[in-house]
Amino acid sequence: MKKLFLLAGLAFLPFMASNAAAPLTESTFTEIIRDAKVVAAKDKSVATAQTNTVFHAPDRVRTGNASRVEMTAPDKTITRIGANTIFSFDAAERTILLEQGSLLFHAPKGAGGGTIRYRGTAAAVLGTTMICAVLPDGSFKVLCLEGEVKVTLKNLLYIILKAGEMIIVRPDGETFRALEVFSIEKTISRLVLIVGFSEPLSSLPLILAAAQLQNAAIAAGTIPFITGFDQVVFGIDIVFKLMNPGLPRPPETPDRTQVPVSRTHP
Repeated sequence: MKKLFLLAGLAFLPFMASNAAAPLTESTFTEIIRDAKVVAAKDKSVATAQTNTVFHAPDRVRTGNASRVEMTAPDKTITRIGANTIFSFDAAERTILLEQGSLLFHAPKGAGGGTIRYRGTAAAVLGTTMICAVLPDGSFKVLCLEGEVKVTLKNLLYIILKAGEMIIVRPDGETFRALEVFSIEKTISRLVLIVGFSEPLSSLPLILAAAQLQNAAIAAGTIPFITGFDQVVFGIDIVFKLMNPGLPRPPETPDRTQVPVSRTHP
């Protein structure tokens, strides 16, 4: 296991990103649906975000109701932002600072990974797709859609999520709720951050491959319990009909069983 890096007293691990990886100091608005604003760090002025314009750190992005945004960095790192979300890029690192709302983050292999930070919690990836959401009570939810995600608490306790696993960090930032397993196939067809944009997510083939492997494990009986759909998507925008015919159909009756698993590390 490689070293943890410390950033402002918080655990920071861009999942062993290369020292040569470019920081996420800018990204282009590639799609904007409804309302998105850019709040300037220098004077707090607010401007309407425009497609094909470049967003620069340390300004902030703020989305409105029923709104969403896709941003693409020069290295093809994708950030998709849900409704009622506020976030900014750290000007020095490959880090997104999430204040509220939800977002999807995908860093292609070789791009250097990235980290989503909320309060004292860091969720880090390399060549992986994850979704993070701040819940109404201040908890922090992390879903791994493909690859692996390392979630580190303020006290440096961490857990590594595999594809199809979800963890919720309690509001104190120092404890996890039980690890849960969700159906990738049943979830992705309903997530706005996956199907709510005009172009397919670049990592969708990887997510579908992970779903296929998970389905095989479920059929073999090695994953006997799956968290219910409504629990998985709580705090994350969903659609109520299938929007992309290339994706698996959503469940008609969500499974409400769940499995508590403990796999944290000091």
